[in-house]
Amino acid sequence: MKWPLVSREAYEAACSERDWLRSQTGRLLEQLTRIGRREVGLPEVPRGARVEIGEIPAELARYIAGFESRSIRGAMRSEAFRRRQQGTSWEEIVSDAMKREGASE
Repeated sequence: MKWPLVSREAYEAACSERDWLRSQTGRLLEQLTRIGRREVGLPEVPRGARVEIGEIPAELARYIAGFESRSIRGAMRSEAFRRRQQGTSWEEIVSDAMKREGASE
């Protein structure tokens, strides 16, 4: 193929316009994807993977079961599961609970 001879300025202008059009096309595709997701009832941006919660550690379960009040046990269990769901490790949750126990004595 024979390319036409053009000035460097014209070539740079054409390249910059090409890059601008590519970026606009990318933005438009993102907007259309978000609109399409919203129309079918999904969030605009996909969510990340959920944290694997797993079983509550036995040490923490014994600690929580040691409280007499049912509401306190329920609140502590809910707080532990909520923190785990937010990504905190079970080891950190157990150590925080034991620190509170040591501070309350």
